[in-house]
Amino acid sequence: MQNKIYNFIDLFCGAGGFAKGFEMSGKFKCIGGIDNKKSAVETHKLNFKNSVSVHADIREFSPEKLHELIGQQKVDVIIGGPPCPTFSTIGHAKIQSVNKEKGDCITEDPRNILFMDYLEYVKYFKPKMFVMENVPQFLTKYKGATYKEVKRIIKRDLPEYHIVEEVKLLNSVNYGVPQNRRRMILVGHLKDYTFNYPKITHWFEGSNYNIDPNDENVDSTKLKPHVNVKSAISDLPKITDNWRINECEYSKHENLDTYQKLMRQNTNGLVANNICRMSNERAKKVFGHMKQGDIYMDLPKEIRQILPFREDIFKDRLKRLVLKNPSWTILAHIGMDGYMYIHPTELRTLSVREAARIQSFPDNFVFVGNQQETYMQVGNAVPPIMAKAIAESVYSGLTNLNR
Repeated sequence: MQNKIYNFIDLFCGAGGFAKGFEMSGKFKCIGGIDNKKSAVETHKLNFKNSVSVHADIREFSPEKLHELIGQQKVDVIIGGPPCPTFSTIGHAKIQSVNKEKGDCITEDPRNILFMDYLEYVKYFKPKMFVMENVPQFLTKYKGATYKEVKRIIKRDLPEYHIVEEVKLLNSVNYGVPQNRRRMILVGHLKDYTFNYPKITHWFEGSNYNIDPNDENVDSTKLKPHVNVKSAISDLPKITDNWRINECEYSKHENLDTYQKLMRQNTNGLVANNICRMSNERAKKVFGHMKQGDIYMDLPKEIRQILPFREDIFKDRLKRLVLKNPSWTILAHIGMDGYMYIHPTELRTLSVREAARIQSFPDNFVFVGNQQETYMQVGNAVPPIMAKAIAESVYSGLTNLNR
């Protein structure tokens, strides 16, 4: 019997890294997405042919409208990462105080209506399961008060859902992504279903964030070795600083490793988004003095003076990637200058495609927008390969395979 394909919608979808991972599992179909960034929605629309990708502010776009646009289709799963600005700005005392009129302190800040709107979509569509991702600080901010308050609101507003109690931080490097990147994953499901977090498959000895300390012991000798930066980018087109040709041929066609073969599936020998920013001459002169793994403060003072920064703040303003290691986290700031992602062997920063490879976007995933927009779409995304592992656990829970 053919496996059932479940429909999902993608809230705060961005370019669609989270959604791409779900579709890569072969068990889910994205039928709708919504985001307030136009270029990101254009990217989402291009890469998800079955999706109605909506450019709108979710605060002004009701779930009823989205339901109408997707042809009243059943939504089995909702995914997304609602931004929660207050989590990083309010004080500990305020998060603990409950507003008597509204019943919670989260809604005191109107920006957090984004979080509440996510829940409104869950309340309306009644999916079998919802998956919410966020930064690790979501769990620890103000000694956990923020997380406890959010969980209380979910239980109050969505009593029919079971919230997986031991919310975990997953590190993408442990799922075959060539990058150390941690995300909080919160899952809620109707009582008839289950969810277990995906087991890790890869190990990087040098990571401080391989597993949650509370997890059962893991025998790292039985796991696959981490995927490194060399695997991620060494077969991509040979380019230069300030490269302007979008679509290019690969530089390597033989002896591809497992990761490179995976990334190049369903391509025609060409790959897009090879755009690379131009670094100024002072920066490139400094790059030439950096070894792999060096940061700004590793350089002699006379070299730092070529491109001076405030050294009490910007100690790692410049960082050179290491071929044999996974990358550190690709952030949206890569859209600004890229100095934290200096190519391991060349006098330039990463191209959009190289950053996308480190994020585990397949090469047939094409980004739409100007240079800064495409870099930021990559940096804001959930790594698709890690999302695929989450999707497979969701599928197991929906089909009762975990019982």
